[in-house]
Amino acid sequence: MRSFLRLSTVLLFTVAPAMASEPILQPDPQAYELAGDLWAPGRDEAGRKNVAEDISGIACVDLGGGKRRCLLVNDEGGKAQFVAIDGLRIEAKRRVDLIGEGPNPETLGRRPTGPGCPDAKQKFKELDGEGVAYAAPYFYVTGSHGCGRRSKAFTLSAMLLARIRVTGEGKPDVPEGAEPEGAVETTWRLGDALARAETVGPYFLKDLTDGNGLNIEGLAVAGDDLYAGLRAPSLDGKAFLVAVSVEALFAEGHEPYTGRPRVIPIEVGDGAGIRDLTVLPDGQLLVLTGPAQFQDVPYRLFRFDPKGNAGPVALGRLAPLDESESRGKPEAITMVGKDRVLVFFDSLKNGAPRSYTVPGLR
Repeated sequence: MRSFLRLSTVLLFTVAPAMASEPILQPDPQAYELAGDLWAPGRDEAGRKNVAEDISGIACVDLGGGKRRCLLVNDEGGKAQFVAIDGLRIEAKRRVDLIGEGPNPETLGRRPTGPGCPDAKQKFKELDGEGVAYAAPYFYVTGSHGCGRRSKAFTLSAMLLARIRVTGEGKPDVPEGAEPEGAVETTWRLGDALARAETVGPYFLKDLTDGNGLNIEGLAVAGDDLYAGLRAPSLDGKAFLVAVSVEALFAEGHEPYTGRPRVIPIEVGDGAGIRDLTVLPDGQLLVLTGPAQFQDVPYRLFRFDPKGNAGPVALGRLAPLDESESRGKPEAITMVGKDRVLVFFDSLKNGAPRSYTVPGLR
């Protein structure tokens, strides 16, 4: 017990001051207006269409003049939704199916077998979309690649990585009148890469709560590098990026990925994992962190160069929302200005979008 108290004292005086010096980031005063509810699967008991409360990823094409064309995903169902942002107005646009009712034989790579989740019964139900990235000419959307948090089940459809080819205006690149699904391709190979990754590979398909099981919650693409940001495992105060070649992930054919991905640890604090990523104009990453499981740790923003030797630069902590929205969890981030970030929240209607000014991004 005395050893535990001594360790707690050391942690208090070595970790707390560094965090205490970070600015507390408050939402900007301007409110966003939503033109149309964001999609969620199903209907409520009154037969009305459900409204999204599980927004988990966003990425945008900057069209200039405060206008952006973005893709949103929530962690239910198998669709993504386009939205248009014009200043403080967010307009819901068309949806696109990323997966069907069963595995697609055209999916690249080899369908995984022998699931290792506690509940090994395979199901193909939803993508469990957790991250979105944009790198011309594609939007990328990833499933969680983890076991069910509550069910502990293996969901085959969550092991997919999808991309949508888009025009310079961020619209599906398909012939006029064609369905947007014609611009979608999928691959199984990201799961292969995660299983082969050093340090984090042994946590692939382990129980998320009791086994510190691996799952993706952030995604970024820069050049030929796809960065999967892991909510877990969180090990010794480190969260992890797994960097994989986009070309290898989407190579033609059904051969599995056999390379060795690059694993990049980031010092973000005990119990913290990556909750979202976005690429900054200089090629560095903006990293949103939060609890790896259910720890009482703040949501923080970092600037990080995945190709450099320096550690992450702490930019600030997001202030807790007021009591009426206290259950909201920051889950999706994108840039909307040189020093402004738009954040969507899980567990709140339409993601309750609000922007934050982050001076360290200038």
